[in-house]
Amino acid sequence: MTRGEFIGRAVGIPWVRWRSDWQGADCFGLIVLYFREVLGVDLGPVPQTDIAPGFALAGGWAECAADDAQACFMAWRDGAPNHCGVVIPGGFVLHSEGSPETPGSVRVSRLAAVARVYGDLRFYRPRTC
Repeated sequence: MTRGEFIGRAVGIPWVRWRSDWQGADCFGLIVLYFREVLGVDLGPVPQTDIAPGFALAGGWAECAADDAQACFMAWRDGAPNHCGVVIPGGFVLHSEGSPETPGSVRVSRLAAVARVYGDLRFYRPRTC
């Protein structure tokens, strides 16, 4: 599946905690789904934990430039990751926003807008790519 096909299919998928499939995905689950469907890379299951400990448990990530073809963003606030998604060329990101209390879904947003809302953005790629 191409990146464009994935984005077209993924936008609107409901935010569902700790899921990573076409019926629902949280922010890290969306990254797992993207890498599996577009890049053919298995990042393993979505950790059954919040993003900060989940990112630490996932391991195998290396910092990279925002324009790296496999770049994901991780938003950091108060020294811990608090949101993530896939970087799309042209200054956009694909991310799943929501919470157990507030319904949400997968959407495309401007990278600059996400930085204003979520704080310090850092860019990573899996070491397996």
